[in-house]
Amino acid sequence: MALEASLAELCVEALCPLCRDFLQEPVTLGCGHNCCASCLQQRWEHLQDVLPCPVCLQPCTHGHTQRNTQLGYMIKLVQQLSSKRLKVAELVEEEGEEEEGRDCCKRHQQVLSLFCEDDLELLCTRCGDSPEHQAHDLTPIGEAAAHHRQRLKSCLGRLGKQLEEAKTVFARQVLERQGWIEKVEERRSDVICETEHLKNFLKIEEDVLQNELSRQMTGFSKKINDSQIQLSDIGSTFKSLLRDILRLLVQTDLALLRGAGHMHRQWRNWGGLELPATFSYQFMEPALLLPPHYAGLHNLKDHFLVHLTLDPDTAHPSLAVSQDRKTVSFHPLGRAGRPTLDPSPKAFTSLVAILGMQGFEGGRHFWQVEIRGSGLWYLGVCKESFPRNAAGTPSPGDGCWQLQQLTGVHLDTHQALSVGVFLDYDLEKVAFYNLVNCSHFCTLNGSFTGKLLPYFCLGSSSITFSMTLV
Repeated sequence: MALEASLAELCVEALCPLCRDFLQEPVTLGCGHNCCASCLQQRWEHLQDVLPCPVCLQPCTHGHTQRNTQLGYMIKLVQQLSSKRLKVAELVEEEGEEEEGRDCCKRHQQVLSLFCEDDLELLCTRCGDSPEHQAHDLTPIGEAAAHHRQRLKSCLGRLGKQLEEAKTVFARQVLERQGWIEKVEERRSDVICETEHLKNFLKIEEDVLQNELSRQMTGFSKKINDSQIQLSDIGSTFKSLLRDILRLLVQTDLALLRGAGHMHRQWRNWGGLELPATFSYQFMEPALLLPPHYAGLHNLKDHFLVHLTLDPDTAHPSLAVSQDRKTVSFHPLGRAGRPTLDPSPKAFTSLVAILGMQGFEGGRHFWQVEIRGSGLWYLGVCKESFPRNAAGTPSPGDGCWQLQQLTGVHLDTHQALSVGVFLDYDLEKVAFYNLVNCSHFCTLNGSFTGKLLPYFCLGSSSITFSMTLV
């Protein structure tokens, strides 16, 4: 139907506005309208100065027109399509007449006026009276059509809902696929980054091993050369002494006795000379130490990650804790942005520190901290009994195991140093990792008893200095 309407509209546009027939040898006026060349000539036949367009009445200068050959060719195509449309319409009309003839019962040649709801079949009245349909639910065609039209409409509604659900599921699948692709690309980037770091690490390790081997080789060669020189000198002396003794032994008695004194003195000087100790060299084979965190760091994060919060009651007065208890910032006294209150009994008074809310009495736990700004900072764990007024640098003897680092001023507030802390309570170890380049800071051994609490400490700084739990 849409195609037929478009074709009818095209035929209307192909008509001349003067003769209302298909354009013949069309010409195009300056205003853009088209007319038959003969129709336009007849319209302008008795006009001289003002030659208006037959459609919009816009004056045309000197009657200038442009013959439109391409439009004429298109008009011929429209005429052919129009004639074919008439033929198709005749065929459809003939088929409609045949369909009207088919609306009769093939067995009784009567009009089909009933519908069997049991067999879903069109029937004539004689078919309805037959024994095979007497017990069936027979309905007039109009009523049956309305009933089934309504049922089909309800099916359309359900199908529409199912289609919308299918679209929603499809869109969700597309989003999930996109998210999966992004995760894969992110992991691929991480793998490339880790591979580069591992290559750099191995290159540095190779240089260290090469230098160690070169150092050992240099020391070994020097000792061997010194020993060879000593043995060569002693050998030359012994050879000379041996020749002198042999030469003296073949002399006459008088000559032998004349030289005996000198020879005895030589023997006393060199005869008791000891040989240098035999040089023994033990090769110290340097070990190639691969960082275990390259294989296990992601496993630590995947299997042992815990989400910590800070305990504001333990915060030093120079520390400000965010509302979500995830970020702690250093502020000089009197600038913490809160009224002066009596400090909590659990608050640190000498160390600018704060503890985590969660404590651990066993198992393995990993948490991640982002450090922004510059200054001295400490991370680790401490016993629940660790004194809040402890002076000096905490140590394992005080019940505190911590990493101390200094972040330079080159790290602005928009950059963050990401540090991972892994506590293995059962093995009594706490390890620290630089998560920016996947390197290992250090591992501390301890003697853990009782509850251990995450420990955070910030040194003084003139700019914003903060820690955030990830």
